[in-house]
Amino acid sequence: MPDICVATTAATCGHSQTGSSRVFADGRGICRVNTDSGGGIITGPGSPKVFVEGDNISLPGDAITPHGNYPHASPTTVAGQEKVTAAG
Repeated sequence: MPDICVATTAATCGHSQTGSSRVFADGRGICRVNTDSGGGIITGPGSPKVFVEGDNISLPGDAITPHGNYPHASPTTVAGQEKVTAAG
């Protein structure tokens, strides 16, 4: 099972990912699909089986909405912690 994505970790474009202000992994908010961002909204697909506050959690490699030229043209999420895993 893959590690999950958390806030403050830099996405592949360098922007910090955002996450839940109520549900944490390793002390940082868990990233959610269609709610949190990494320069642009995290579009997933995320985990089809694990949810935080009603949204799929984000997994490493999830797509982020393009928000500029390279490296912002096709960014993806990065896990940022190794203590919590989820079904992909």
